[in-house]
Amino acid sequence: MKYLAYLLTVCLFLGSPMAMAQDEEGDAPVSAAEARQEKKEAADWYKKKLARMKKALSALKKVKNEKTAKKAAASIMKHYGKLVGGKQTGMGTSKPAEIPENDAMDAMAEKYEKQIEKLQEQINAEIERIGELEIECKELDEAIDAVNTY
Repeated sequence: MKYLAYLLTVCLFLGSPMAMAQDEEGDAPVSAAEARQEKKEAADWYKKKLARMKKALSALKKVKNEKTAKKAAASIMKHYGKLVGGKQTGMGTSKPAEIPENDAMDAMAEKYEKQIEKLQEQINAEIERIGELEIECKELDEAIDAVNTY
């Protein structure tokens, strides 16, 4: 019995580096359930991205002066605030959101590419229009950066 315990201990020590090396490679095939979950998360990310962009576009269209610029910035940051981070929470300060990167995200990017490009062109046109108004609003600049980042 004593030798069996020693043998088991030696096997654990010899086998653990090999198991850790396999984990570090990350080339393990993804199971079907994990692939479906990644695809679902990617679709949710892009659907939410489109919704945020549409709301940001509608807020930017309302900008006429500094007062409306501050209102638009508040409206935009209501949707983008969680992503930008920097909020004080009970656990500390929140960090900016990370955009997921995997094969499912690449596939969804291709699917939603035309819609995102169209919205981005409209947002860029509104940003250009606001730039011509020469409105100085720090909050709006931060909101526009958030829209362009996320």
